[in-house]
Amino acid sequence: MKPAEIARVLSRVYDPELGVDLVSLGLVYDINIEGERVTVMMTMTSTMCPMAEAMLDSAQTAISYQFPDADVVVLPVYDPPWHIDMADDRAREWLGAPPRAVTRAG
Repeated sequence: MKPAEIARVLSRVYDPELGVDLVSLGLVYDINIEGERVTVMMTMTSTMCPMAEAMLDSAQTAISYQFPDADVVVLPVYDPPWHIDMADDRAREWLGAPPRAVTRAG
């Protein structure tokens, strides 16, 4: 079990209001694996998100389903606060945000 495998599972869990997965939105801040314990630190798009508990539960359920021997803990964090710039380009496009500015090296 590796963080990338957990992230892949979380990329199939969607924010029910936005219709975009947790990873693409940039809501997953950290994935820590110690033995069979998986700790995920994630945030919401807003501190007042009415779906926060459901999203945390969905993330935990998805990981537990894929890795039934794991002891899974999903914790909410709000620092730093979520911002649209944390979302990947696909999520930004879906949400109607402008693309990131491309800077040239040089």
